[in-house]
Amino acid sequence: MSAYPNERFDQVESTLEQLSNSFRHLLTAQVLMHDTMSRTHIVVKKLSDAMLALADSQKQTDEKLATLTEKVDALTDIVRQWYERHGNGAASH
Repeated sequence: MSAYPNERFDQVESTLEQLSNSFRHLLTAQVLMHDTMSRTHIVVKKLSDAMLALADSQKQTDEKLATLTEKVDALTDIVRQWYERHGNGAASH
């Protein structure tokens, strides 16, 4: 019966070694996951900043386009009024 305690001890030792290896794998995975999350956070922050800058730029473009549209509309009115005063552009001599 002396072999039986040695077998049990070997089984316990093997189980502890497997648990130790599993713990190392989990710890490695945790470190890698933390690193990936940190890099992801940086990328998301940069993307967020870029989106805010793009939105601001789009707002400025919209404002400039609205101003240009107003000027083109005013120019169109001026040309229409000139045309109405001077007919079809033929000289009236």
